[in-house]
Amino acid sequence: MTSLRSPSSLLLVLPTLALACSKPDADTDGASSTSTSSSSTSSSPTTGLPDPTEESPTVTEGTPGCEDFVYLLNVNPIAADEAVEFVSVAALGPKTALALTADGRLFRPDEGGVFHPLALPADPALKRVELIDVSSWMVVGDGGVAHRSVDGGDTWVPVDLGTEAALRDVVFFNFIVDGEVSLHGIAVGDGVIVRSADGGATWQPVALDPAATGSFRAVTGSPLVAVGDGGLAVHSVDSGLTWAPVDTGTTDDLVRIAEVYDEAAIVTATGNVLHQAAKEVSFYPADPATPVLGLGRINSILVALYDDGTLGGWPESSMLAEPTPVGAGARVVSRGNTSGALIAGEGGLLAFVTVTPKETCQSPEI
Repeated sequence: MTSLRSPSSLLLVLPTLALACSKPDADTDGASSTSTSSSSTSSSPTTGLPDPTEESPTVTEGTPGCEDFVYLLNVNPIAADEAVEFVSVAALGPKTALALTADGRLFRPDEGGVFHPLALPADPALKRVELIDVSSWMVVGDGGVAHRSVDGGDTWVPVDLGTEAALRDVVFFNFIVDGEVSLHGIAVGDGVIVRSADGGATWQPVALDPAATGSFRAVTGSPLVAVGDGGLAVHSVDSGLTWAPVDTGTTDDLVRIAEVYDEAAIVTATGNVLHQAAKEVSFYPADPATPVLGLGRINSILVALYDDGTLGGWPESSMLAEPTPVGAGARVVSRGNTSGALIAGEGGLLAFVTVTPKETCQSPEI
C-alpha cells in the first residue's frame, strides 16, 4: 500500500506536464460498459486500478503556441416532460440514463432523448441511482431499501442488502483475480458497507473495524474509497472485503467523491474539495474559488459542478477545461465515463456534457 504523506508533500508529486501542439487522435472512446471502468491485468488480487504509468492529463497555463485550456466542454440540453427536481442521476450516454426526483420517482429517456417517469410508485426513501451496465440498473435509499432492474428499467425487483440502515450511494466495478473478471458492487450508508460479488444480485454486510466505521455518504470504485461525516474516509485494496482508514486532514462532512485513472477528489458539505494525487492514498485540500456541488468524469478528465451553475475542469489550476454554463438550477452530476456526464437539477434541468480537444493542443505521451 502506498505510504501516507503530508499534504505539503502531496503537492510536490502532482504531475505537471507541458503541452505539445500536435493533431489529436481522430477517434475517441465510447461509453464504458459499466458505471466505472476500473480493471487490472494482474494475476494476483487487485483493486482494478488503471496502469499507474498512465498519467491523467495535467497541463500548465501559458504554454507557448497553445491555448490556455486543453478541452472544450460541449453542453447538450435534454428535455424532461415535467419540471421536477432531480437529486441523483446515472448515465452511460444521453439515451442510456436514469434520473431520480426529490419525491422518489424514476425518469428514463425515450428514443428521442426526452425523459419520462417510469410506471412505478413514488418512493421518497430512494436516495441514489446507478447503472451497472446498459440493461442492469439499481436504486438504494433509507431503511436499506434497494431495487434492481435487469431490463433497462422496465421492471424492478426488491433486493435484500442485509441491512436496514439508510443507504446513500452504490457503485459497481470490475475486479480481476487470476485472470478472471467479475463485476462487484459496494453500497454505503449510515454505519454500514455492503458488498456484492455478482453484479448486485446478492449482497453481504462487511465487518468494519471501529476506526473505519461511521456514517458514509459516497463511494467510488477505482480507487475504492468511501467517505462520510466528520472527515471519514476508508479505502480497500481487496474489492471491499477489508477497509482501512485514510487521513483526510479534516472533520468536515464529505458528501461526494469522483475518480479518473488513479486520482480522486472529494466534495465537502461546505463546497470545498480534497484532492488525491496519482499513486497516493491521503488527500490534500484544494479550496475552489466557487463552492462545488459535485464531481464527475468526462473521458480522461475530472469536472466540477459549481453552485453558480457552471461546469469546469478539475483541478482549477490544471487548465483542462474552461468553466461553462450548464444552468442555474444544476445540482447533481453523474459519475461520468468516456462518453460524457449527465447534469441535472431543478425545474427538470438535464444536460449531457462531452469534451473535445481545443485546437490541436494535447498532453504529450508519457
